[in-house]
Amino acid sequence: MSGIPVLLIAEAGSAGDAAEAAILLAGTRLLRRIGWSAVAETLPMLATWPVLVIEAGGVATATLEAGLPRIAAYLARAAVPAVVSFDEQQIDLVALHLLDVQAVMLCAPDAAQRVAALAAASATQVPQLHDSWREEGDRERLERLDQQVAHIADLLADLTRRESPVPRTIADRRRSYDGEPPATGGQAIAAHEVRRLIQLRNLRGKFFGQFIGEGLFEDPAWDMLLDLFAAELEGTRVSVSSLCIAAGVAPTTALRWIAKMTEMELFVRQPDPLDRRRAFMALSPRASEAMRGYMLAMRKVEAG
Repeated sequence: MSGIPVLLIAEAGSAGDAAEAAILLAGTRLLRRIGWSAVAETLPMLATWPVLVIEAGGVATATLEAGLPRIAAYLARAAVPAVVSFDEQQIDLVALHLLDVQAVMLCAPDAAQRVAALAAASATQVPQLHDSWREEGDRERLERLDQQVAHIADLLADLTRRESPVPRTIADRRRSYDGEPPATGGQAIAAHEVRRLIQLRNLRGKFFGQFIGEGLFEDPAWDMLLDLFAAELEGTRVSVSSLCIAAGVAPTTALRWIAKMTEMELFVRQPDPLDRRRAFMALSPRASEAMRGYMLAMRKVEAG
């Protein structure tokens, strides 16, 4: 059989069957399908470097907690593409382990999203021998992987634009242990100023959505920057799932932006000291300072 080899990690059931169908439609080749209980023994024994397709939907939390760190370690070592699918309630746990390894994260995907992600992943030639890429070709190979991730992001953005955002019902923010951040230039920024700006942005969809749809005003990067800055000023912490809600777009799209902005060092992850199954997101010091500068400049413009 031809096609890039794929290792499928999935329990028995419809999700795994859907992944198998997507593997076929994407022109890739199913190398092997294993259950989550076989992750620990299988990954170290792989003789090739296949694309990983990971189905977490419906899998018990304890099982994911045991398997995801091993998958993350494998992906960091092998630097191969991965596509992971999961349910909305699993966002925080999956992001905790796989956000840093640039796995394409699909929240409750449909068939088209699965195929698009796999087709993009297979566009990169995956070496078949452990030592064939470890010398002079590393840089070129990493560049191809970066291009592949960008291509996947573009495909998923198109496919998820018509998805409905997650309802704004998750209340998982916690008080921060840090003190109030220092003011820039002696001028304090109040959280209510930022929340007012967020409220004004949300009003656009209310009045124009009836004509052209709310998608016209989607700007997840800016919406998340505002939300994290407001939370910083309020002394609260924001989980990944809560930040997805603030982005106002489909979870898959929001996660792609979170990964991108973390890579750009605008966002940083902070472990949750009370719940090891998730992490909090926060602005980096440089991003926080930039937001303060923006708010102060906006004050001057408004003052005339």
